[in-house]
Amino acid sequence: MTDGQGMPPEASSTWERVTDEADALAADYRERGWETLVVNPGDVTVVDQDEYFGLDVLAPDSTYDRIRSLVEANTFDRSHVYRQDGTALTYFVCVFEGDKVALVVPAYVGTADLDRLYARAREADEMQLHVRPLEYVERSTLRVSDPSTFFSGEI
Repeated sequence: MTDGQGMPPEASSTWERVTDEADALAADYRERGWETLVVNPGDVTVVDQDEYFGLDVLAPDSTYDRIRSLVEANTFDRSHVYRQDGTALTYFVCVFEGDKVALVVPAYVGTADLDRLYARAREADEMQLHVRPLEYVERSTLRVSDPSTFFSGEI
C-alpha cells in the first residue's frame, strides 16, 4: 500500500501526494523538537466488530514495536485529520499528539467501505484507528474524538 501498487494511476499519484504530506508534517514536528513516527501502512481496511470498529492499519513489524512503545508510554489526547476525497477512495493523514510526541498515519480506504462506519462513529462520538503488526496478535488503538472529519456529511 505504501507505494500505490495495484492502484489506478490517478489514485497512485494521489497516494504519493498524501504520503509526501505525511512526511512533511512529521518533519515539521521534528523541527519543533517532537519525537515523531510516520506509520507507512501495508494495508488499511475497515473493521466493524462488536468489540471494536474503525480503520485497521497494518504496520511493518519494526514500526509496530515503536508504535506500541509510544502508545504505552504516552497519552495521545489531541488529533488532527486531513482528508482528501477521490473518486472511489478517501485519503487521510491522521496525526495523534501527546506530550512532545506525534504519530502520523497516512491511510486510504474505499469510500463505500468508510461509509459503513458512519453510524457507529456517530454513536461512539469517535473514530478508532487500530495499528497492528502482520501477526495479528495485538493492536494499538488511537482515537479521533471528532469523527466528522472522516465523513463527507455531518455527524
